[in-house]
Amino acid sequence: MSQSETELANARAAPPEIWEPTAPEAGPPTEEGELTGETATPVEPDLSPARSLLTEPRSAGFGEVLVTDVWLPPPPREEREGGKEKEEEAPVDRHRQWEVRQELRQIGLLRERPLLSYDARTEQYWGQVREAQQVAQHAIVDAYTELAAAFAEADVDGIRNHRAEAGEYGREADALLELGRAYVAIGRLKSARGVFQAAAKADPLHPQVWWHLGVAHLFARANASAVSALEHALDQAPADSRTELALAVAQYHAKNYAAAEELFRRQAGASGLRATARSLLACSLRLQEKWEEARLELGFLREARPGDWAALAQQCLDCVDRGEQKQAGPLRARRRAKQMWKSLAAAGAGGVWVAYAIAQDLFQKKIQWAALPLFLLAMVLARTLRGISGRELPGEFGNADQGLPCWQATTWVRPRQSEF
Repeated sequence: MSQSETELANARAAPPEIWEPTAPEAGPPTEEGELTGETATPVEPDLSPARSLLTEPRSAGFGEVLVTDVWLPPPPREEREGGKEKEEEAPVDRHRQWEVRQELRQIGLLRERPLLSYDARTEQYWGQVREAQQVAQHAIVDAYTELAAAFAEADVDGIRNHRAEAGEYGREADALLELGRAYVAIGRLKSARGVFQAAAKADPLHPQVWWHLGVAHLFARANASAVSALEHALDQAPADSRTELALAVAQYHAKNYAAAEELFRRQAGASGLRATARSLLACSLRLQEKWEEARLELGFLREARPGDWAALAQQCLDCVDRGEQKQAGPLRARRRAKQMWKSLAAAGAGGVWVAYAIAQDLFQKKIQWAALPLFLLAMVLARTLRGISGRELPGEFGNADQGLPCWQATTWVRPRQSEF
């Protein structure tokens, strides 16, 4: 058994030590507390050392809800290993480490939990995101968190007044804009999109109306509509950085990577959201197979401050290397062979069932039971054909370490529950 196979076997047998934040230990109760029966007030965790603030939609009932996770950095390696130092340490194979993590993630043994999670099922969510962003000033913040924080000051209590003002001459667009913002804050996203569209009709030259309409479409993952609305906003307010960033994200999700590259390049910088734009620029270049240009941008990203951008740049460099090898190299041949064997195994299993069904005359008596495995077989073949063709699968990007964003591993790029 090779060294890499031994590592994978050990990893499967014993899950890796994943650091999880724990609440501070409660001290012994005081006499006063015992006499009065009062309970200690829970202490809010300190978010200032947060590594990242990441926002994505997650399934909730029949729809989706925005969730913002606050991640802390993992402890130093010496602490994770119990302070033991190895005299001789073999060179680290980062690609093999990533493969092991992906294996553990798929079988449910890689359990990583954020320090805190805020979700949009409460009206306080938008303000909580803004406060977390203000406290965690050294954290990596994705573009979606910035968009969510923009609704922190929505006037939810004034919904009735906004409806009344919408009927007044000259105030219709502004009143509808505030009404739509309040609808977003209380979770009525569909109503908010309709209100923003009415505001855009009332004042087609209002850039804020078009921006909010585009962001509402983006939250609903209506990417084509988001692109159209944000292009209108950019026409009314050229070179507006907030609009360009939102439009770049919409183009990225619409898989128009060339247009996203141009917009992200305008916003790329060395700190804050400009560093986020640079990382998304590198991802857009990588998806266009512009390997060297992507490496160049990631080299600049290493120097971004503040934040753990060096670790994110290294994760993305590994992803660029894997992508290049998969397109022309041993990884491509190995993956194609693996997918081919899966496809043949599925086809063989389906053939056995068809033969059995014919032998038992199921197609004449119980056609519904005989057709079910054929339907499942078609689904398996459709999935494996993509792997055989050489195209990258969604699970082949992934995160290298907890708290580091991967723009192709987030639920923003996955189908909604209703689209499966």
